[in-house]
Amino acid sequence: MIRQDVYLEKWDWYVIVYYAVDTYYMDEILEELEMIGCTYADEIEEDLTQHPYNNGLTYSNMRRRVSLVVIGLTETPDEFQNTYDHEKGHLAMHIAEEDRMDVFGEEFQYLTGEIGKQTFPVAKRFMCEHCRKDLVGDF
Repeated sequence: MIRQDVYLEKWDWYVIVYYAVDTYYMDEILEELEMIGCTYADEIEEDLTQHPYNNGLTYSNMRRRVSLVVIGLTETPDEFQNTYDHEKGHLAMHIAEEDRMDVFGEEFQYLTGEIGKQTFPVAKRFMCEHCRKDLVGDF
């Protein structure tokens, strides 16, 4: 598992991203969720435990302007890309909703670009089959 902390300065939003999560790290993630105000961590634990591969979640506390993103273990680089894009989409929509942003406008596109730019240094390692094996081994 890899943890990445991201601060989206223009939107004053803090993001914690966990990559290649398996059930071994569940306690850390649940503790982090509770710290940012999540009241249904048990349901999240159940979902992640029952679906250990190609799964993710995004939880946001709008009032605190903080989000936690989990990208579970994925079986292939394209499954990682799918889950990564899916969770980035949730994150961007949460921020847009809180800031009453037009999701058809330029600011939303800048936001999605900034999320991608800041998470790319870690995420890129899961998009290459050779790099993935060094990080998570073979399934």
